[in-house]
Amino acid sequence: MIVVDSNVLAARNLTGVQTPLAERVELVDRFWIVPPLWRYEFENILTKGLWARQFTTEGALHVWQVVMARMADNEHEPSVQKVIDLSARYRITAYDANFIALAMEMDVMCVTEDGELQKKFPSIAVSMKAFLEQGITGGQVREARATYGARRKKTVR
Repeated sequence: MIVVDSNVLAARNLTGVQTPLAERVELVDRFWIVPPLWRYEFENILTKGLWARQFTTEGALHVWQVVMARMADNEHEPSVQKVIDLSARYRITAYDANFIALAMEMDVMCVTEDGELQKKFPSIAVSMKAFLEQGITGGQVREARATYGARRKKTVR
């Protein structure tokens, strides 16, 4: 499980130079989570694409429906206290703090192309390229499962 920010969602769902990277990130970790705020940021990304005539209104709505169907069940609301604390302490927007707070609370990595977040939160926020190079799979150290022999049934005499 990883937190992905809106620019990673856009890279994955709107064809561009970063689409292959986003697809590879998805192959490494398919369980992407987001704060509900992602909806508004993604709508802004679609709107800017419309203004730039990169796609039609129908195309934007189709992309929205596809992404919404995938992400609606993967939304998690971070603590408002954590968001405000991070915003104040690190001088980042509340928008950015939502993604970082969620990653902290879920104890996972935040995959983002936002260089400022990568600098301010190097142990949490990583680029798609760094995520792939480091083989990060959710930010948690996982040990191999112990192997146990089959339990023997006790016989009563």
